[in-house]
Amino acid sequence: MSDVIAERTVPDHVPDELVHPLDHWNGEDYQADPLGFWDGLRADRRVFWSPLHGGFWCLTRYHDIHEAFQRPDLFSSRLTNIPGREVELLPISLDPPRHTPYRRVLNKPMAPAQIAKLMDRIRERCNELVDAVLEAGECEFISAFAQPLPTTMFLQMLGLPAAELDQFLEWNHIILHVHGDEEGQARQRRANEELAAYLGTLVAARRDEPPRDDLVGALLAAEMDGKPLEDAEILGFLHLLFMAGLDTVTAALGWCWQFLAEHPGHRQQLLDDPALIPNAIEELLRFHSFVEDSRTVTQDIEFAGVTMKAGDRIMLPTSTAGRDDEQFVDAMVVDFHREPNRHIAFAAGPHRCVGSHLARAELTIAMEVWHERIPHYRIPDGATPVAHGGAVVGLDLLPLELGSR
Repeated sequence: MSDVIAERTVPDHVPDELVHPLDHWNGEDYQADPLGFWDGLRADRRVFWSPLHGGFWCLTRYHDIHEAFQRPDLFSSRLTNIPGREVELLPISLDPPRHTPYRRVLNKPMAPAQIAKLMDRIRERCNELVDAVLEAGECEFISAFAQPLPTTMFLQMLGLPAAELDQFLEWNHIILHVHGDEEGQARQRRANEELAAYLGTLVAARRDEPPRDDLVGALLAAEMDGKPLEDAEILGFLHLLFMAGLDTVTAALGWCWQFLAEHPGHRQQLLDDPALIPNAIEELLRFHSFVEDSRTVTQDIEFAGVTMKAGDRIMLPTSTAGRDDEQFVDAMVVDFHREPNRHIAFAAGPHRCVGSHLARAELTIAMEVWHERIPHYRIPDGATPVAHGGAVVGLDLLPLELGSR
């Protein structure tokens, strides 16, 4: 057993042959290709135990991951021991049956009919961002487009001015991407406290104003068991949407644009037939699924051929599920005409992403607007995209040269 493993605790119920160190936060081999990393593990390791980051099981195959998402009775979504996250995130931090009424509250403002009201503003914002990069002929795509688009729309949904964009981007970065040592955890905690205070002030102020047709207004008007939501419950909803909605869309945009920049043949398919864009997005989400979700085992069980004990943590990486040949024919081939495409980029089961309609709307309109106005782009010679690991795997840097055939 290596020194790095020996320094960590491997529970007695984990056989030595199942121990395989995975550092999905800082590992150099992982960060070099955090999505393709799994392709070398899937065939040889259906499940393994990583002794790093406190120790956890990791599943690698679609059917096991999908089943675990569907079984909250065995794999709890309650969040524990996450530095700086003192706000209860609703409804994901609850399991059924407590989860169900909270989920119903959020389903209404995130339904397709409500998202449809945002379509014009999403298109307007995409055009604004394209305007800003066109003249220069180049851009760093993540900071120029992939980050400000979903963050602006979050502000729009809360009825907040665009002037708050930089502050929300800063909170997003610290809360989701600063981690590790005590100083990092302290920064996380401060950012969470600042965000919670800001949202708390917003909710309190909005209670004294006439109702608005936005997300905060919907939550203030909502009832659960015949009673209005308390401020703490509204904050739990808003904090979750901040945590889950901004970084995920940024990641999706980054992976989609990197692929299209590197594969002009696929990009040409979209230029020839823009109606193919929704299918292309589903296929790119399958191939570049990026959420590395986790759960806690609730009872001693046999699962995926191994013994798991109550309290064990388990990682459910959608990144590997989307490339599993047992589920998808020619899984390593990106096919914009793939049917059916039962990917689980948005997870599955009771905690399936409530923001999937908004995410699809942002991705679809972004791809339409960008390719109408910037049909040709590439990664400059000598430039290298930079990726990060973590719970949401994404790109930190994606330099693009615009207008080059």
